[in-house]
Amino acid sequence: FQESDGMSFMGSIFLEPSEETMEKMERIREVIETLPPTEADFIDLYFFKRCRQTSIAKIFDVSQPTVCYRLRRAAARIKYLVETPIYTEEQMCTDLKGKLKAEEDVRIMWLMYKTTCQSAAARILGVSQGKVRHRFLRSIEILKTKEGVDQYVELFMGLRSNLNILREVKRPSNGTRAPFAVI
Repeated sequence: FQESDGMSFMGSIFLEPSEETMEKMERIREVIETLPPTEADFIDLYFFKRCRQTSIAKIFDVSQPTVCYRLRRAAARIKYLVETPIYTEEQMCTDLKGKLKAEEDVRIMWLMYKTTCQSAAARILGVSQGKVRHRFLRSIEILKTKEGVDQYVELFMGLRSNLNILREVKRPSNGTRAPFAVI
């Protein structure tokens, strides 16, 4: 993979993969299964089937810059998720139930971990994205004051900081007309 692809952390495709690389590839396959379908399709077509961005744009009836943006966002999401520890729903919910008062907050924390997407969590719970975001951020602050959940605080802080990488773009502040930059 090339640096411009956003998947360079995987190393060269021309060398015999190490056991560590093979484990990463398996983890990436698992992560791709959890991506939104369009993102997974973009990743599959571009990185694995080697389709050009312009061809993908025609298939999905979007612009080539849209394809480029979505590929960068998906690659950042994959990289983040590959590096994220794996928890089961039962394990996380059991650990958080004694630390967060409301069952809904525990559910929000699980869904934010599982989906990395406040809109998906909101849709599943039947509430607004604003409510999910507010309670997610508030729950992180509560967990910071509790003992025995440092691994979850670190996990959710990482997720919080990566929500911007995974969801938003921002123009450079220097006033130039450069392409959108992922933040």
